[in-house]
Amino acid sequence: MADIFVIEITGMKVESVLPLLIVLIPIIGSLFIGLAGLKSDLMRNTLAVVIAAAVFVLSLILFITVAKGYTVFYDLPSLAGVAMSFRIDFFGSVFALFTALIWLLATLASIPYMKHEDKQTRYYVFFILSLGGCIGVFLCGDFLSLFLFFELMTLAAYALVVHVQTDEAISAGGNYLYLGIIGGLSLLSGIILLNAFTGSVTIAPMLQEIAALKELAALIAILMIIGFGVKAGMIPLHIWLPQAHPVAPSPASGLLSGIMIKTGAYGIIRVSTMLYSPAQNMAESNLWSYTGSFGHIIIWIGIITMLLAAVMAVLQNNAKRLLAYSSVSQMGYILMGVGAAGYLGYDGPMGFGGFSYHIINHAFFKSGMFILFGVIYARLHEKNLDRLGGLWRKFPFTFAAFAVCAAGIMGIPGFNGYVSKTLLHHAIVYAYEYQFLWDLWLAEKLFMLTSGLTVCYIAKLFISIFLGSQSDDLTAKLESGGTRETWIERGIAVSFICVISFLGLFSPYILKNIVMPMADTFTYSQYYLDYTANTSVWYPEDLYGIAIGLALGTGFYILFKWKNIFNYEPPSYLSVERSLYKPVTAGLNIIFTKTGSNVDNKLNSGFHGMPVLLEKTSAGTAYLDGQVLNTLGAQIVNTVAKIWDSVYDFWLGIVNLVFGNIWHFLRRVFMVLFKFDYSSRGDKRFETFSVSNIDFDLYLVLIVIGAILVTSLLFLL
Repeated sequence: MADIFVIEITGMKVESVLPLLIVLIPIIGSLFIGLAGLKSDLMRNTLAVVIAAAVFVLSLILFITVAKGYTVFYDLPSLAGVAMSFRIDFFGSVFALFTALIWLLATLASIPYMKHEDKQTRYYVFFILSLGGCIGVFLCGDFLSLFLFFELMTLAAYALVVHVQTDEAISAGGNYLYLGIIGGLSLLSGIILLNAFTGSVTIAPMLQEIAALKELAALIAILMIIGFGVKAGMIPLHIWLPQAHPVAPSPASGLLSGIMIKTGAYGIIRVSTMLYSPAQNMAESNLWSYTGSFGHIIIWIGIITMLLAAVMAVLQNNAKRLLAYSSVSQMGYILMGVGAAGYLGYDGPMGFGGFSYHIINHAFFKSGMFILFGVIYARLHEKNLDRLGGLWRKFPFTFAAFAVCAAGIMGIPGFNGYVSKTLLHHAIVYAYEYQFLWDLWLAEKLFMLTSGLTVCYIAKLFISIFLGSQSDDLTAKLESGGTRETWIERGIAVSFICVISFLGLFSPYILKNIVMPMADTFTYSQYYLDYTANTSVWYPEDLYGIAIGLALGTGFYILFKWKNIFNYEPPSYLSVERSLYKPVTAGLNIIFTKTGSNVDNKLNSGFHGMPVLLEKTSAGTAYLDGQVLNTLGAQIVNTVAKIWDSVYDFWLGIVNLVFGNIWHFLRRVFMVLFKFDYSSRGDKRFETFSVSNIDFDLYLVLIVIGAILVTSLLFLL
């Protein structure tokens, strides 16, 4: 890594601003693209290409650094208790690299495609802004940071879905946005619960802590899988894909299908095969049983997704809608591989190798098919397969590249899809042989059936566009001129041919040096890692398996063409949207509408009746104050006054009785003493008590004072 990006190197860890630059350049650059669009279209287009190229170069530098064994990280300062962190292992660096490369090709493809479209500046602004959100998902070191970039990508891509602003586009954009927001809220709920009960949202093996949560652990997994599953196109959360792809510009459709859908797969992988797996030091524990049960469920989610979406792809006549259902089906392959890796647990590198390789392959051949079809659509403005045909002469480079992409997705030996599909087939067979469960035997048979259907609908697409006869209207459009491929489009076609051929022809090198090193930060047996890295896909059994798929596909194509099944329209009740989403939405609408209406009516009734109630209350209060309280108050006052007078008179009587008797008693005592002093009348007793007898009088006075003091003390106590 260039020293200019490095902050500090500690052991095998590199602190670098490179991850931050990779996400900031497109995010900030999108603003400058908007300003450049006000000045010049050439300046705007050039700036968009330069930004995409810069992100690719920096992603390549990051990949080379991580490939040397380093872990690159960078932590932003905490804001309101939330700190965004970047942690890039080899797994994330591979995702970031092919994302940047395909985005650069799609940016170049946008120049000729958007040449005659409206709102080009808006398109490029959100096109590059989506790059920042998408690639940020692969560089984050924790689920909360991942969620922020995940939502940025969702909101930015909405502008690409509704770009043409037709009723169909607005409706598709609405469904995309609704499901995206619901998925984001589900993901955020799972992250909040994870943080609340484990204290961490780091992307790392944590099953030893999560398993202790019991039922709550399952709830966290369900919420996070639903959140990522919406973006991954997992059935029944897939309905936005076949609606959004036909209306979005083809380069954007290529990214929606080839790259953005991988953010959902990336999240599911990080949850199921990393977060819900034991740490390396507990690799021999019995915790793998939890991962195995989880993986078993995901296997069947993948099988159902791949099979039903393949059936729907067979029945499509809109080329872009067919490719959209194809993307859903291919995500089913990937999910099945993720489930097989989880089910096999510590011995699951075969499943890991299969889904990792298929993710890379699908990113190129599916984005290539969308972009290449965009070359045709930009000239002919036709998506109906019944109105196309015989275009291989007019679009030779597009024809050749499309043929290579088709060979890749069908799994023809020598092309990239053959390798990854063979590894995935090995994984599901190993899963069956692990415990010999009958349902996994059935899953393997459905895998083969889906492979045949894939060959069938891709053959239908390829033959309808490039082979066969042309209609008169199509011939007239071709003869009108302006249908030649530009040099940019030819260069893009050659790029896809080279990459897909390289991934197919050099599969041993890719498997050993790219795919299996992606498992370094996951908990797997080293023996099975080495075994998968050295697996050959050229055994007769493997070739026989793909031959069965090709034969089934050929048979299906002949049968469906003969019986006109390609034009069959299934009944509406088989549509997930009409049979599930619309009834649920209508039911919720009725519930909330009636509830809101009742609450509103009650409030209105209350507000309207409030003046009458206040008037009645005021009148009642006036009557109470003027009549009841006035009369009652007078009676109360008179009664209290009479009672008080009676009490007062009673008290005075007691006072008069007590103090009147005391007065008479003291008067008599005084008179007696007076007689003692002044009127002895010859009685010898009175001569004893006289003024002249001072000692006796003093003694008597002291006795009286003492008695008074004792009486006072008794009252005080």
